Amino acid sequence: MPWHLVTAPNGAASVLAAALAPDHEVTTYYGSISFAERMLAEAETAPEGSAEARLLPESYMYVAEEGFTGGIGEWLFTGALYGTPRLPAEAAEACAAIGFAPDVAEQIFRLAPAFAADAADAIAAGRPDVVGFTTTFSQTVPALAVARRLRALAPHVTIVFGGSNCDGPMGAALHRNFPEIDYVVRREGEAPLRALLDALAEGDPGRTALQASRIPGLCWRDESVQGGCGGCGGSPPHEGQGGSGGCGGSSPRKRTVWANPEDGRLPGGGDFPPMDQDAYFERLETSPVADYIQPALMMETARGCWWGERHHCTFCGLSDMILPFRSKAPERVVGELLAGVGRHQVLDVLTTDNIVDRTYFDTVFPALEESGLDLRIMYEVKSDLTPAQARALRGAGVVQVQPGIENLHSLPLKLMRKGVTGTGNIATLRELQGQGLTVLWNYLVGFPGETDACYREVIGQIPLLHHLQPPLGAHRIALERFNPYFDHPDMGFAERRPRAWYRGVFPGLGEADLADVAYLFETPDHGIGGAVLAALKAAFGVWRDAYPRSSLTHRSVRGRLHLYDRRAGRHAADHVLDDPAEVAAYAALARGRSPEGLARHLSAAGWRVGAAWPAAFVDDLAALGLVYRESGRAVTLSTEHDATAVRGTAVPTPAMVGAGT
Repeated sequence: MPWHLVTAPNGAASVLAAALAPDHEVTTYYGSISFAERMLAEAETAPEGSAEARLLPESYMYVAEEGFTGGIGEWLFTGALYGTPRLPAEAAEACAAIGFAPDVAEQIFRLAPAFAADAADAIAAGRPDVVGFTTTFSQTVPALAVARRLRALAPHVTIVFGGSNCDGPMGAALHRNFPEIDYVVRREGEAPLRALLDALAEGDPGRTALQASRIPGLCWRDESVQGGCGGCGGSPPHEGQGGSGGCGGSSPRKRTVWANPEDGRLPGGGDFPPMDQDAYFERLETSPVADYIQPALMMETARGCWWGERHHCTFCGLSDMILPFRSKAPERVVGELLAGVGRHQVLDVLTTDNIVDRTYFDTVFPALEESGLDLRIMYEVKSDLTPAQARALRGAGVVQVQPGIENLHSLPLKLMRKGVTGTGNIATLRELQGQGLTVLWNYLVGFPGETDACYREVIGQIPLLHHLQPPLGAHRIALERFNPYFDHPDMGFAERRPRAWYRGVFPGLGEADLADVAYLFETPDHGIGGAVLAALKAAFGVWRDAYPRSSLTHRSVRGRLHLYDRRAGRHAADHVLDDPAEVAAYAALARGRSPEGLARHLSAAGWRVGAAWPAAFVDDLAALGLVYRESGRAVTLSTEHDATAVRGTAVPTPAMVGAGT
């Protein structure tokens, strides 16, 4: 459903289509493309300058990319779900807050009911036995709107919901409050969905209920149960019955609602099916929307996070239940990717991974480089890349990375549990710049325990960074379900409530159910604010303006190191290091060291320098603006003089690859 990004196949649908074949006949319906087409048709026939004329795919993509935190995509389908005649004032205000024209939003709102009706007609016309809706980000209300119409059209069809918006209590709350949903599959869906289809194939309600009660995490209804429970002492296991409350301790009524406990069983990397993306590319081939986008292949190589399963980042909203890291064998990754490129004739590749498997630097990436294809790949990586790893990415055709840099000072990074330092993040930015990779990163603030002083230390040095890729912006962290800050209120965010827009898009839910269905929560601000935050954002604005005109490079010539400073806002300058000890010390500072650490390194390498020399050398470099310093460490800033300039890429950007990282 909308608001799936139309620039690539839907990952969940592509995985499930492959997982269910050949035992089941699977058809994937791309309502996202259909709705973008409906908007485009309005735009092409509307008077120039009108709100309708702005209903181009760019408007669709803006809602999909920027609208999640304000619930924009959900708001726009409330009329389709509830029959409300006009876009609520709160929704118009939310649109204006993100720079999306409220009059354009009103036009989209008016298109949604007819789309929902037509989508239900189209799905029912295929005479399906089971219809599954996957919902992530802003897809829940659109999915409910179509599911409600489908239930009226084809009451015999089994309707199943799943996806990230259904994890944990969210899925259970949706299930017990929206009777058009027969089942909710929570967490990774291949195994439970296959088990559910096997249960439905029995054709006997009693046996289906028995098998459903054994599927971990499944939410289901049993209309035949008349006994048991007695205050949660009965069977099958459940989280609540009927309505919106928990178990009331009485015997189950007709239409009892069950939510099976989840367990820790997860598929391994060897169990991940290759994505079936045929439906997307076939649908797009005949769509006028194709003229407005550059489609990308979707690739899944791993699930979970090898860092997060050991040190869950405090702001990360991935559930502990899916954090265990699992990846495909390198030869499978290469084979599936090259097969997909050959089948669909697309060179742009988006990966769904939260973090790259470290073994791929020595296996997958060299193999892709040897393929000779002009690939353009996007990957999420950890922000502790070595120069060799950065080179491996570029060689493989990776052009865009999301490295999770998040901050440039070690104190907030420690509060995040990132396992990196500020100087280490600068080194990563420098290496990625030197290899010509586009870097997507946000600067996160608002951590309990951070100080104004650590941000002032960064702000004062931002002019030194103008030749490196700036952040997309400075953002206060969100309190998301499943992150450690949410799970442990004593870490600083004890006061929380669902964001206000949930009350608008789910007006019939009580406070307890809203708290269960919400993923984003409001909470008092922590950390920096006011003048310091304003200064940080202003410095980033200058950085973004200066970046295209800035460079700081070095070149080694016969043992001497030549540095060329052409950063915007500074006088052009050339510097030369001709003392071999200075050249060695400069190289040693590439990964960031304290003066004491530099002294130890030089001594171990056989350089005889005085005890005070390393600190004085770092001070000299700092005076020339050639190093970045924080928390007692310094790191060099220059890139290789002959390095490739940053390459553009057709791979979709910022929010398309996961906002909020």
